[in-house]
Parts: sequence; C-alpha cells; structure tokens
Amino acid sequence: MSDTGRSWPQLYRQALLESDPSRVRARIEEAHKAIQQRARELWYAGSPKTRERHDLDAAVRFLGLLRTVETEK
Repeated sequence: MSDTGRSWPQLYRQALLESDPSRVRARIEEAHKAIQQRARELWYAGSPKTRERHDLDAAVRFLGLLRTVETEK
C-alpha cells in the first residue's frame, strides 16, 4: 500500500480516469511510484512470475504512453 493507504491498482485507475488536465501528471506520477514500490516488494520477497507482476509491467508501459501523450499536449 502507498503512504495514503491506496493500492497501486486504485492509483492506476485514478490516473487513467482523471478528467482534470491539471491533475493528470500528478496522478501518473503517484501511480508510477506505487507500482514501483509494489514491484520492489515482490522482488525482495523473491516472488516468482505472477499475474500481478505481469499487470505491474503492463501498467508501467501504459503510464509511460499516457505520460507521452500528456507531454505532447
């Protein structure tokens, strides 16, 4: 969980669904940090490849695309 008590999937959804253009970048960064933290937790725990790890990788890629689109606006 993040410092705010929200899980990475919640933060990821909020970034994807943010309708206020002035908040999109902050939502992307918040979600990205939560995803990185969860990935580190799984790595340090020695977790084998799981569905969650696949989902984390996909989320990072999509947030990168979203960040690129937002930067180009």
